[in-house]
Amino acid sequence: MLKQRVVTAVIAGLVVLLVLLFGGLTGWRCLVWIATLAGVLEFCQMFGRRWYDPAVWFGAIAISLADWFPRQAFHPFVFFLAVAVVLTLPVITRRPNDLRTYAVTAFGAFYLAAGGVSLIGLRALPEGWLWIWTFLVAAWTCDTAAYFVGRFVQGPKLLPAISPKKTVSGALAGVAGAVVGALVFGEIAGPQYDAWMFAAVGFLVAVTGQVGDLVESAYKRAAGVKDSGRMLPGHGGVLDRIDSLLYAAPFALWFISGVLSGLI
Repeated sequence: MLKQRVVTAVIAGLVVLLVLLFGGLTGWRCLVWIATLAGVLEFCQMFGRRWYDPAVWFGAIAISLADWFPRQAFHPFVFFLAVAVVLTLPVITRRPNDLRTYAVTAFGAFYLAAGGVSLIGLRALPEGWLWIWTFLVAAWTCDTAAYFVGRFVQGPKLLPAISPKKTVSGALAGVAGAVVGALVFGEIAGPQYDAWMFAAVGFLVAVTGQVGDLVESAYKRAAGVKDSGRMLPGHGGVLDRIDSLLYAAPFALWFISGVLSGLI
C-alpha cells in the first residue's frame, strides 16, 4: 500500500510540475477543471448518483462555469438560479424525496467550485508561480509529515468519530512540516519577501487543509464509504487527494491577495 501510494503521488506530482512549468495559466486552469470535475462526480457517486443523473450534470455545469467564467458564475442572479434549479429538479422528475440528495450534491458542487476558482486565482496573482508553489509545497509537506508521524508515533486520536486514523501528533507534525516546507521554499524562491510571510502561509494552509480533510471524512462517513473513488491507487479517489487543497485555497487566496499584498 505504501509503495503504491508513493508511486501515485510521484506521478501526480510530475503532472502538476509539468503543467505549472510549461502550461501557463491556461494549462493550470485546465488541470484544476479536470480535477474538480472528477471530484464532483465522486462526490455525487458517494451519495448514490450515477454519472447520467441530473444532479451530476448540474454539478459539472456549475464547476465548468466557475472555473472558466468565475465573475459570471458567482453573480448573485446566477447563484439564485442555481438554487432554483436544485429546488425545481425534484419536482420536474416527480421525485420530491430526492430534494435532500440534490441539496447535498449542489452544496458539494459549490464547495468544489469555490476551491477550484481559488486555486486558479492563486496562479493568476502577480508572481503567482511563487505563491501557488508555496501553497502546494506547504500542503504536500503537511500531508507527508502528518502521515508518517501519525503512523509511527501515533498517540491520542484527533477526532475518532470522524476520522479514526488521524492523531494529534500527526496533526501537529503536519502544521510544523507545512511551516518548515513553506519557509525553506520561500527562502530559496522568494528571498525578496520576509520569511514570516511564507511561515504564515504554511501555517494557514496546514490548519485549513486539515480541517478540509476532516470535512471530507465526515461526508464519507455520512455516505457510508471509505474512499471517494478508486481513480488513484493507494489514495482512493481524486477528491481524497484534493479535498484539503480545495478547502485551504480560498483562505490562502484571501490571505495572500488581501493581507500580504497590503504589506508588500
